[in-house]
Amino acid sequence: MAQIAYANVAYPNEDSIRDVIQKFERCEYAPEEFTHARHLTVGCWYLCTMPADEALNRMRTHLLNFTAHHGKHGYHETITRFWIKLLDGALRRQPDADPLLRRVNAVVALYPKETLFDYYTRERVLSDAAKREWIEPDLQEIGGAESS
Repeated sequence: MAQIAYANVAYPNEDSIRDVIQKFERCEYAPEEFTHARHLTVGCWYLCTMPADEALNRMRTHLLNFTAHHGKHGYHETITRFWIKLLDGALRRQPDADPLLRRVNAVVALYPKETLFDYYTRERVLSDAAKREWIEPDLQEIGGAESS
């Protein structure tokens, strides 16, 4: 099934992606500036530059740092792991020969924030248990992903 690009985000070069990663990791974004597209960009970069389990750990660590820096308590394990799994599968479906820039731009454009609710009912994913630990989707499986 072909997916339609939803986001008008296209990075002109890898340096512009690195800039997003560095600003996120240094907590230089205000919470409202760290948009869904930037979340996906960071996840894609991590998955393109390290093994999936390391990418998940790095995303978790930096999200926890980011939320703590801004005095927030919004970290959500299931949502973090869901997006890493979904992005991992999408990146694996990109041609191996495509440069990192093209792969990141293509995948970031695929998924609006609401994609989460194609896989989870609101009640399940917004539960306290899902915030603390990984909860499997209840509407459909996440296909093509290898990360855990």
